[in-house]
Amino acid sequence: MADGELRTEIGMEEWKSKLSKQKTPRKVIDGIVMNYLVVNGYKNVAAAFVKDSGMKPDVPLESIQNRMDIRKAVFEGNIPKVIEKVNDLNPDILGSQPKLYFLLQQQRMIELIRQGPEKISECLGFARRELAPRAAENEQFLEDMERVMALLAFPDPSKSAVGHLLSYEQRQKVVSAVNTAILTSQCQSTDPRLLFLLRQLAFTQSQLQERIKLGFPIIRDFKEATFCTMDEEKTANKIQKENSGPKQS
Repeated sequence: MADGELRTEIGMEEWKSKLSKQKTPRKVIDGIVMNYLVVNGYKNVAAAFVKDSGMKPDVPLESIQNRMDIRKAVFEGNIPKVIEKVNDLNPDILGSQPKLYFLLQQQRMIELIRQGPEKISECLGFARRELAPRAAENEQFLEDMERVMALLAFPDPSKSAVGHLLSYEQRQKVVSAVNTAILTSQCQSTDPRLLFLLRQLAFTQSQLQERIKLGFPIIRDFKEATFCTMDEEKTANKIQKENSGPKQS
């Protein structure tokens, strides 16, 4: 057998037939869903899921409320309220994590910029008081501050090279960072079990292909959860190798 040759190949229909015979108990699936909702702070959805499935969460749903309120405040652009609520919950969180505190102050600056040119003077004053002293002591903070300040140089910051700082994803990044810090302070898991399972799936697929030399339909796009046939996988790998190869001058 040539090096790299697959020992066994399983077609799409046969693979789906094998998977259909693997039965996961509903209780296990419900537990994964509940864990995802609790870790990410979706209290209302979790409460509805309790009624629908009968699945009890690992922690009281009331304990999620603070994280829900903080999430809401971030997406409303109310960072002072976020800082206040985190400090009310546990003052040590921001006191012991300068990176998180700087991220929140940076987001506060972004929210000021979002309000338009009339806030430029206030933005500059805030940057001078809150961001510059910390950036002077940390190279990464300085780079982050410079990116935020660059928004002020454009008539329409959202269409600039740093426009992503005004996006939904930027606010979500802040939510995730604060959520993780709170969960850590409460000795709770910071990652949902679903994320661990997806990582395990990706690792197992690669091991079956690379070490056992088993060819089978795999899931490449976890968001869509669609199978990729062996021929499609070979084509994708070929294109990837061609694109990553040395450039010819």
